[in-house]
Amino acid sequence: MATQTVARESPDVTTILDVVDRVNAAPDLAAYARLTCEGILQLLPSLSVSYNELNPTIGRTYGVIAPDPGPGWFRTYRQVFETHLNDNPLIGHYLSTGDTRVMAWGDPEVGTCIGTTLDRLFYEPNGIRSQAAMRLPAPPGIVIGIAVNRGPEGFDPADRQLLSLLRPHLVHAYRSVQLRSDATLLGRVLGEQGWAVLLVDADGRVVRSSPGAVESVAPYGLDIAEGARLAAGPLDRIRRIMRDYDPATPAAPSPPVPVLGPAGMLTAVVIPSAVGPHVVLLRARSELDALRAAGLTVRQAEVALALADGASSREIASRLGISPATARKHLEAVFSRLGVNHRAAAVARIAALR
Repeated sequence: MATQTVARESPDVTTILDVVDRVNAAPDLAAYARLTCEGILQLLPSLSVSYNELNPTIGRTYGVIAPDPGPGWFRTYRQVFETHLNDNPLIGHYLSTGDTRVMAWGDPEVGTCIGTTLDRLFYEPNGIRSQAAMRLPAPPGIVIGIAVNRGPEGFDPADRQLLSLLRPHLVHAYRSVQLRSDATLLGRVLGEQGWAVLLVDADGRVVRSSPGAVESVAPYGLDIAEGARLAAGPLDRIRRIMRDYDPATPAAPSPPVPVLGPAGMLTAVVIPSAVGPHVVLLRARSELDALRAAGLTVRQAEVALALADGASSREIASRLGISPATARKHLEAVFSRLGVNHRAAAVARIAALR
């Protein structure tokens, strides 16, 4: 790693906006980390800038550094950093307080890292004598953030102001890239199961759709192209679920929602979001979906279908890999959910739902 900083000049607004635009366009989190580090290094010349995901409890880390020190550097220093990462007072401060401000070594609330084992084995050999950091959204017990590393010159008020101005933009970009990455992964997995995956904003407009989604639901008379609004009528229940979602409650998939189109029935599932966009899943309605919509769990629906095929309790247990006693309990639950009290009535009710 370099051990000298470049002479500092205040970046102009155009340069700052260019960095923000590049970060916002990152296709995934790896690109976000790299573009963020490179952008901050461009705006705030320093020894290095790093994107860090840290789990202090188990001493595991993931990092991206600009300029890239190369694989040899990571082989030399990763274990040292992971072993002693709790020596960095910024990590402890962010974990214990939930503070989101830009902070630096030497701040009264933080303290210093100088003189610790981590400093002696990691920071000092790399010429790092001062550090400022900003935190990004993360699950409890995890610290995700950006660290700016310098020599003894430290950070003046203008440096901190620039980082503070950048932080909300970087947080917004981080959330957007994370959603896109999650949606891409979700789309790939669910696409294999026949689901069309949509990201829908609070106004009911499609922000993004998975490959093939538009074509897969077109026969059902639905337009889910990017920019289109969810149609009134067939998709009213989906719009209502998104509208009525209380952000104070945990987001959870909705029960299956039937959607009637010219080519038949679709099933929709909504996963609402407090900050948006919402996720909507659509696919051709299956027998399993029909039973799920009637209030059965996935396992209960599987038991119901086996029952409708004429399987005995023992045969149901064998088909599903469960014990006969468990199969009988599931059958009792199916009867209760369907409002019947014997097999013939259950089979008739299941046939009507199919």
